[in-house]
Amino acid sequence: MTTQPLRLGPFARRRLMLLARRDAATVPDSGVDSGDRSSPTVAALQARADAFARREEQRFFRSMRRELTEHRVLTGSLRADLDAYDERIDRLPESDRLRIAEGRGTAFEELRRLERRIRTAHRRSNELSASINARFTVAQLRAARMFDRSDEKAAVYWGALRQATSGRVSAHPPALHRSDWLTSRGTAVDALHPIAAARTAGEETAGVPAGHDDPHRRTDAPA
Repeated sequence: MTTQPLRLGPFARRRLMLLARRDAATVPDSGVDSGDRSSPTVAALQARADAFARREEQRFFRSMRRELTEHRVLTGSLRADLDAYDERIDRLPESDRLRIAEGRGTAFEELRRLERRIRTAHRRSNELSASINARFTVAQLRAARMFDRSDEKAAVYWGALRQATSGRVSAHPPALHRSDWLTSRGTAVDALHPIAAARTAGEETAGVPAGHDDPHRRTDAPA
């Protein structure tokens, strides 16, 4: 296994050197200002990498459209069920609260069914999140590899350009700008407002410490 998987072959290097000699004629005698270190070849490398990243992004959304839609719908219904659960708990009289603690009564059965639905929705939401994020990571890695290879090409080309111009260009090759979705932090489903994050923010806004558990809320009901 090679330690430099992105190493350019001799034909690619030869082509870049030819392009560098061609572009050397356009470099003014005063050299290229450090704030403007572009050239037709660098611009072409940037455009090609950007186009590849856009195709990967579009391919991701096309292939995961069903999962993204299901996750969005599931997130909304799960949030509604959690709110309904809290409202029912708050409106229960003290007598029903005692029956729930003992595991009996109509209110207990209703909450038990709602808990099962919430648990099922949570499991499905986690499955969708894992699938979406895995596919998103693959798309990111493919596009990032293209940018890495383009950076290597830009470095080889710039070195040949500097040699062809007798050092009239900057010693540092220009860095290609990467797509925002490649450099953004988080996961593909962060924009869908996961339930845990949304509820934690809501609790803190209402003055409830994050992670606070209702003593009457059952979480041990079997799915």
